[in-house]
Amino acid sequence: MSRNQWFTSDDDSKSVIRPEHQQNSEYQYKKNLVVIFATNMLSDFGSDLGLSKTPYKLRFFGGESDIYEGVLFPDTTFIEGTISAPIGVSAVETAVSNGVKRVFVLGLIGAVAESLRLGSIVIPQQCEREEGTSYHYASGDLPATPDQSLFADLCQFLSAADIKYQVGNTVSTDAPYRQTIATELEWRKKGLVGVDMEMSAIFTLGRYLNVPTVGLFVVSDAHDLTGDQEWEWDRSIFRDTVKQMTMQLAQFASNQVAN
Repeated sequence: MSRNQWFTSDDDSKSVIRPEHQQNSEYQYKKNLVVIFATNMLSDFGSDLGLSKTPYKLRFFGGESDIYEGVLFPDTTFIEGTISAPIGVSAVETAVSNGVKRVFVLGLIGAVAESLRLGSIVIPQQCEREEGTSYHYASGDLPATPDQSLFADLCQFLSAADIKYQVGNTVSTDAPYRQTIATELEWRKKGLVGVDMEMSAIFTLGRYLNVPTVGLFVVSDAHDLTGDQEWEWDRSIFRDTVKQMTMQLAQFASNQVAN
């Protein structure tokens, strides 16, 4: 490492690249931002949820994302496809700098715990930080957690909707090709139920910006840790669950505005 630590709380100097200078459209962001960390989902089923693609894009350092809205959710902006911690944080921080007040995340997670199945719902209560982005927003000893009020409300909301879910600790990584069997067995031993690439960084960003943030996962793939079976990916297995949970998360976000 070139520095003893990547984050120092007393560094109040300006960033040379600021998020408020990245977005250059006239789009007016809503109070809520729903982020789907997967590609081609809203373009696939968005119309089924009453969502339509706007003529605007969220432009951020490192890329851009289509913006969706829906008449059923007048206080919510939807984006997708900002995959990985650095890209996801860049997108969300740019949106926050343009007026977003709350962030709701739908991520895909690989199952580490044997109890999870494809399409299972997980609400993370804490995320291990094995990505690098979050260490620029908080010291290494700070856990990555959702806003506690939103977390409790989301659990209650899904329970009232009779949606089965599992609460657990997860881990976010920058290196999917280094998810070795030994690594994942160690995660399992620590009680981590699954692995993604964004959530710990987004939770850390939310804390840093003082923007309430919460998330849920849909299990998209299972990891065989015996070495006997190769990893497989089939979007058709979890697509309908992602569609259902996008609707639920949007409804939950709308309730936060109403309350």
